[in-house]
Amino acid sequence: MIMKTIFLFVRSLILTPDLLHTDYLKYLSQRYHVVVFNPFLDDERARKESYFSSPNVSYRIWNLKNRRVLAAFKFLRTACIRQLDFVSSVKIFYGSGAFLKDKRARLLRFLSSPLKKWMAMDFFTSLESFFIKIPPEFMNYCRVYKPSLIITATPGIQLFEAEAILLAKKLGIPTLATNFSWDNLMSFKAVRVRQPDFLFVWNDVMKKTAVDVHRFDPDKVFVTGIMRFDRYFNDQINLPTREEFLSAKGLNPKYKTILFATASRNFSYNLELIRDIIDWRASGRIPYSNLLIRLHPVDRYSVYGEFFRIPDVFVEPASREAVNYSPESKHKLFEMDNADFANLKATLAYTDLNINFKSTITLESLIFDKPVINYTDPTQPLLNQIYFNEHSYYHPIVKHGAVRISSNKDELANLINEYFSNPKLDHENRRKVVDMYLPFRDSKSYKRNVDMLEEII
Repeated sequence: MIMKTIFLFVRSLILTPDLLHTDYLKYLSQRYHVVVFNPFLDDERARKESYFSSPNVSYRIWNLKNRRVLAAFKFLRTACIRQLDFVSSVKIFYGSGAFLKDKRARLLRFLSSPLKKWMAMDFFTSLESFFIKIPPEFMNYCRVYKPSLIITATPGIQLFEAEAILLAKKLGIPTLATNFSWDNLMSFKAVRVRQPDFLFVWNDVMKKTAVDVHRFDPDKVFVTGIMRFDRYFNDQINLPTREEFLSAKGLNPKYKTILFATASRNFSYNLELIRDIIDWRASGRIPYSNLLIRLHPVDRYSVYGEFFRIPDVFVEPASREAVNYSPESKHKLFEMDNADFANLKATLAYTDLNINFKSTITLESLIFDKPVINYTDPTQPLLNQIYFNEHSYYHPIVKHGAVRISSNKDELANLINEYFSNPKLDHENRRKVVDMYLPFRDSKSYKRNVDMLEEII
């Protein structure tokens, strides 16, 4: 029997570990020949950097061939599409300084308003499919490998994946988005969705959004679980003891530990709150505790230098730096490896309280039944709506009482004391949300994801 071929397009270094550093690719290559397209990896580099190797896996460097066309349509989609105006993240974006300062985008949005009925995502996808050209290199790859399916991580949110989906549509090759995050369908970036033929989602919450908001055929949306979270349920990942883990970071095992997960780059309110927490523990306003500051993948380590030498405070990046991955990038790029994920699992297991701003690490903390406090930022009133608007991807977490929201610093200090006094507070609410968002907790989501391909190929 001839083995079928799958093209796997994945660019983001936040998403590549889920697909290329786990059992997903290993298991996928047992069923199919897989050609991985990525801007940085060829066979030689993949081997040197310990990516999965198999006779059934080939790595090919691929860069955008229709960059100008796709960049133009990214601008047009962002300015003209009204289909998702009811979504809180979209409203926040159009009220943000980034959009209001863009005179061209504001003018185009105004001029296109009378045509908003036609300014839909499918319309722009059709236009993109018409204007992009099929590169000779891509035609050659298709001739050589004859792919049965093209898989992307997200449904075209990034231009790299958008091009893959659009080229596949032009050539009649089925497409699947398999590993996007819970906010992708309900964020301002959702206007960039290019609807693939099939969608694999985390849970029924995301399936409902795909069907109701993005008009996917429900028979082509499959719930397969969260591959990224498989590691949390894998008993083969050995953890250090709590004492070993905390001591290795210069933290004192006799104290409880607050995990502060920072928001993205240049979010100055992070620094202000961290200073307050350190002052509170010194003054006795909250119990003296360790403070483990875990940076957002795009946050800058150097910004937190003032905390490096404070006793019982530890600052760490989310992952290792991906050396020389993108010489043209303005920022350092980071990619989590297996050691990083083991460290994160220990972090969630051995900290006592998580403080963050609407992060995915909320869900991860709930898996370990750890209390979560989300904070509002008085300097970002629009952004705070993400917690309370029913059309926000994050709202169900708040609605079901799995987290507490601090609207000011006094509330934050009080909530820290409340959770330290009663760690089981809101336990049942956390459990309900975990049941809702993680229907599978068997470490086999990667296997379900691959097995489900038989339904669509």
